[in-house]
Amino acid sequence: MELIVNGKRLEAAEGASLTALLNQLRIDPLRVAVQLNLEIIKRERYEKTALKAGDRLEIISFMAGGAD
Repeated sequence: MELIVNGKRLEAAEGASLTALLNQLRIDPLRVAVQLNLEIIKRERYEKTALKAGDRLEIISFMAGGAD
């Protein structure tokens, strides 16, 4: 199925979970926040959240750092 991830088209297995997608992309789920179709998904729901063709996701990485 085709998804839109951070503005780019991506193929994923039909019915894949959000966890499976993050694994496919080699992204540590503890280091990102995910927005699915304009809704922030809680980390504990990643495994139970099934994706559908045409879903739009934004995956936001946390970055360390700060002001000196």
